[in-house]
Amino acid sequence: MRIQSLKFEGIVFGYEGHEVLFDRVDFDFPTDSIVWVKASAGSGRSSLLQLMSGLQFPSQGRYLINDQNVTDMSFEEFLPYRLAIGYGFDFGGLINNRTLLENVTLPLIYHRLESPQKANEKAEKYFDRLGIKRHQHQRPSLVPGGVRKLVCLIRALITDPQMLLLDDPTVGLAQETVLKYVDCIQELRKEGRAQHVFISSFDEKLMNCLEYKEILIDSGQIFAEIMTTEKKVVSL
Repeated sequence: MRIQSLKFEGIVFGYEGHEVLFDRVDFDFPTDSIVWVKASAGSGRSSLLQLMSGLQFPSQGRYLINDQNVTDMSFEEFLPYRLAIGYGFDFGGLINNRTLLENVTLPLIYHRLESPQKANEKAEKYFDRLGIKRHQHQRPSLVPGGVRKLVCLIRALITDPQMLLLDDPTVGLAQETVLKYVDCIQELRKEGRAQHVFISSFDEKLMNCLEYKEILIDSGQIFAEIMTTEKKVVSL
């Protein structure tokens, strides 16, 4: 399933007992770009990415992918889009009774996207490239938090997604590792994958390594920043 457009129509979302984070939002998201999602703390950065991934659902409104309302789709109907979306949230969804390697290869094997052998080979390349291959046969509870975080980020890339959603991806990671992960994203984009990348982060040094557009969450609405920022040479 090729993702070509992303749109909110009248989206309302909030957590029970808290103020509404998004209040009747109409917004066409930039596509074919790296997008920096900006907002003050607690304004809905993470929630926006979860809505876009289908992990959260609005109480009102429509989320349109390719002009199809995915808000009301069943799990089976949404699955082709889900397989086209990679998302990396803090330590999210790692299965404790499986090794780190098994956690990363699970989407490929479960959905029969690759043979077990090919899935392992693909995952091991990421583990090796990002410096955590020695941990690949350990379970999540036995490794440092930074390693678990990096495994979640690897899993976001493993299916070669069209859309990539990253929530504070650099927190807890060494600077050298951050640059290696950025290189992985850039290579996927050159290959025609990871076309739509949304990054929620306060890390200006990370974003200055990239060419990006900005969207801003403020007062329950989403706004597009006009300026497109070019990649800068920075020292992390």
